[in-house]
Amino acid sequence: MEDRATSPRALIVESHASYFCSHRKVWAETARERGYDVHVTALKPGGEVLVREEGYPFYEIADQERGRNPIAELRLVWRLYRLFSSVKPDLVHLITLRSLIYGALAARLAGVPAVLNNVTGLGFLFSDDRGTVRLLREGVIQFLRLALTHPNQVTTFQNPDDAEIFHSRNVVSEERTVVTPGSGVDPDRFAYGEEPAGEGDLIAMLPTRMLWHKGVGTFVEAAEQLQRSGLSARFVLVGDTDPENPGAVSEEQIREWESAGIVEWWGPQESDEMPDVLRQAHVVCLPSYYREGIPKVLIEAASCGRPIVTTDVPGCREIVADEENGMLVPTKDGGALADQIRTLLEDRELRREMGREGRRRVEQHFTAQRVADQVVGAYDCLLAREDS
Repeated sequence: MEDRATSPRALIVESHASYFCSHRKVWAETARERGYDVHVTALKPGGEVLVREEGYPFYEIADQERGRNPIAELRLVWRLYRLFSSVKPDLVHLITLRSLIYGALAARLAGVPAVLNNVTGLGFLFSDDRGTVRLLREGVIQFLRLALTHPNQVTTFQNPDDAEIFHSRNVVSEERTVVTPGSGVDPDRFAYGEEPAGEGDLIAMLPTRMLWHKGVGTFVEAAEQLQRSGLSARFVLVGDTDPENPGAVSEEQIREWESAGIVEWWGPQESDEMPDVLRQAHVVCLPSYYREGIPKVLIEAASCGRPIVTTDVPGCREIVADEENGMLVPTKDGGALADQIRTLLEDRELRREMGREGRRRVEQHFTAQRVADQVVGAYDCLLAREDS
């Protein structure tokens, strides 16, 4: 490894420190191994100690009033500008659409030599067609068209559909674009495992943030239909509520479903618990109509050898080949979701075949190291470095 004093400095701007640890740590480790001096900041407060424990300098810029005070939001641009001017990175890596919105302008103003934009999904803003959201979306596109004009930048996307939106709207050029297979997973950590032994009820699991756009309501509708038909199975929600998100499902609503016996809610789970949690499932579902990049939890489920039922939408269909390692269904269709869950729950051998195929696909295409090599390769290209 190069001496730290002469190493090019990369500053990663993440949405939350915990996401750096759960989704990007392999990227940072790979960059450090190849001679980069990696620093980190995040737009939301919390989790800073986790990053520092991994040995990375972390800068606190988040405002507790985020999302409730427009002035607090605008202050982030100023704080990022001051941070970039102080740390003087050779390259800034902006992760998530929100980081791009605030960081791209700050990077230009601070004279950062190179920028890697990382669009991990287009989210609520590109999932909702209500008039006010459409207006906001158009405003964001117009702003990004102006902000993403750094002369030395590359933009990565997690699926080709998201990239096409940015290309068709002249936000970024195809020549300066890379599509990566999501954030990837560690296949050793999310190891393949056979189904739980014993005669207990089968489990269909929805592991995600509790957002309507993630298909929580559709999953509950499917659970009700299957229970009324006499299918013996447990329907489990795994994940936290997200009160800051306009599409959040309230805790009160979830408790109501749980009290009615429709679902179980296992709540949020720590990142290191998720391999064991997923391996308790017989089928993993994500009936999302959210603009996913590639949902990491589906890659994790496939890595653990679980068949998947998800929607035929950008991001979700990147990990699932229909009828090979799972089933694709239309959005907002509880009946179709119920039919495919039933098909899998009633056929153990089909579940095993699809689980093995999912694991094979992860090993070939969706490992975190594969994505890390692409990311650090983009760093090298932006800084015109030879292999370290």
